[in-house]
Amino acid sequence: MTFDALVEMLESNPSKNLGRGVSEVELNTASAQLGVDLAGGYRLFLRRFGWGGVGSIELFGLGADVPPYLSLTAMTTSERKEMSPALPVHLIPLMNDGGGNLYCLDSRVAGEPPVVFWDHTAGEHQEAAQVAADFIAWLAERVERESQKDGEAEVQGS
Repeated sequence: MTFDALVEMLESNPSKNLGRGVSEVELNTASAQLGVDLAGGYRLFLRRFGWGGVGSIELFGLGADVPPYLSLTAMTTSERKEMSPALPVHLIPLMNDGGGNLYCLDSRVAGEPPVVFWDHTAGEHQEAAQVAADFIAWLAERVERESQKDGEAEVQGS
């Protein structure tokens, strides 16, 4: 899937909640603050929307309009310094699964980093399991599942 197709999928979803996007300066500042390269599809997402999601999907992000609990810089800092096990510096959190675990980008891979799952119960020496080859594929698949779930709820409610 292309980034443009993902944008269309997000913007056409009736349960979307998306930010206004951020500048290259804001992206570079956040990258420097976190000590990682915000790259690939996630960088495009941040540039276009800043933060957001659809339905129960709530992605961490950047921007003046980001809700505090979705602030990428605040959440990453907290996960690295206040949580146990501490989130490794090379992981960029994308989303909390609701149980304290995180979907993250593995910034050790340049260009288009894979999405991995950080299990907070598996200890700090775990190797986070890859769940998708890249951000765009991961988010598209999650939005598709969310849309199917919404469709099933509508049918049951009829």
